[in-house]
Amino acid sequence: MTQDDDPLISIITVNFNGKKFLGNLFNSILDLNYSREKIQIIMVDNNSTDGSVKFVKKEFPQVEIIALKENKGYAGGNNEGFSRSKGKYIALINNDCVVEKDWLSEMLSIFRQSTDNSKIGAVGPKVVFYYNYLPLQLITNSKNQKEMGDSRKSRRLGVQIYDVKAGNAENNNSYRSTLNESVKYLDGFYPAESDEKGKIYHWSQDNAILAVPIENLNKNLEIQFKVSSYLSPNHLQLVAGEEIFKDIEVSRKSKTVKIKIPKRFFAYRKDIINSCGIKINKSFYSMDRGFESFDEGQYNRVEEVFGLSGSSFMVDRKMLDEVGNFDESFFTYYEDIDLFWRSRLAGWKNFFTPKSIVRHFHCGTSKEWSYDFTYHVIRNRLLMIFKCGWLFLFIKSYLVFIFSNIINILYYIARLPAGKRQKRIDIPIRIRIFFELFYILPKNLISRIRIRTGRKVQDRIIKSWMRSF
Repeated sequence: MTQDDDPLISIITVNFNGKKFLGNLFNSILDLNYSREKIQIIMVDNNSTDGSVKFVKKEFPQVEIIALKENKGYAGGNNEGFSRSKGKYIALINNDCVVEKDWLSEMLSIFRQSTDNSKIGAVGPKVVFYYNYLPLQLITNSKNQKEMGDSRKSRRLGVQIYDVKAGNAENNNSYRSTLNESVKYLDGFYPAESDEKGKIYHWSQDNAILAVPIENLNKNLEIQFKVSSYLSPNHLQLVAGEEIFKDIEVSRKSKTVKIKIPKRFFAYRKDIINSCGIKINKSFYSMDRGFESFDEGQYNRVEEVFGLSGSSFMVDRKMLDEVGNFDESFFTYYEDIDLFWRSRLAGWKNFFTPKSIVRHFHCGTSKEWSYDFTYHVIRNRLLMIFKCGWLFLFIKSYLVFIFSNIINILYYIARLPAGKRQKRIDIPIRIRIFFELFYILPKNLISRIRIRTGRKVQDRIIKSWMRSF
């Protein structure tokens, strides 16, 4: 509930060609259970070419627009928003998100518990993927005893499944690209591979979970996929809840399967977690807590976390005044972990609260493992460790990077005589980063000295947050 003493909160979203998401985002913000008079909404546009600025000016005149003449990325865009913000607290939200009514008020309730000793610097919500998902269990059962041997239960390879498409069943062209990209291969699938045409496929174990997004709860769902089996003949059973609703004969020859799922099965739908805060491992790779797991209530309590997902969190302005804004040289990716590491060294704490909820398309305006994504993820992690970490951690990380480069390049070269198609965009990226580090690291030496000498928290406290993954 909104209170008379509720503070002004500035909400910032950075946009780059995300017009298709902005209507949902701003409508959800305007529907918050927080007084509109105490909300300042800012959109920083990174020189979009899709008409985003014109659209927002017309449809949402209450949104303050900062139209940049160049793309400054997530870091630079949010910093521009910080400079315009007036609120005591500043909430960041990705343009491909929708917030639930209590998003702001629940995060604010955690800040209200802060004291001079607790120093709560940032609070983040539970971020789930945008759609509800129907879990489909894939069970394989080969009857060829000669291929399987005596022990059927020892087999772990099920079927090859790819080109999964999903949509609400209306006609033969009902499949939606946004849904297809949102299909999740969860428990029981091996890592993705690609065929000679570059199409992605997964091998399942003999029991796997495929999660299919539901766009419309009022219409039946239709899925289509191609499937084959290393073992032949084989049977593939599809189970929703505890009900087997499809039994498919599968052979080594690929076949296309179309299945209509009645909406009564939607009773089994679940949310899939995107992030419940950020955790780090001993090599300082970061991971979203709960990523791609069903929301079964396992993260339903307020917890202190190392950091928060950049897709959404709220920060105390006093923390930014002390530790600084995002490092704009990061452009995008790991700039949030860099900020939280710096804030922790300065004695600030970060909390996750489950009652504040955001629904996120995830990479709605960027593509995972594209050239830019891969470049910034690899480079920025090393830069962050150099700036914030202890010397041994950086030396170890740098040497691992060099060794990994050598192994990957040699492996790539060794496979060239075989004439096999290799899509390895990371090879030129690794070489580029190797040479760039010779001037990036000296350029950031002063930042490292300032951060390391001014820290109020010892490295052993940072190390206590390291997890195995």
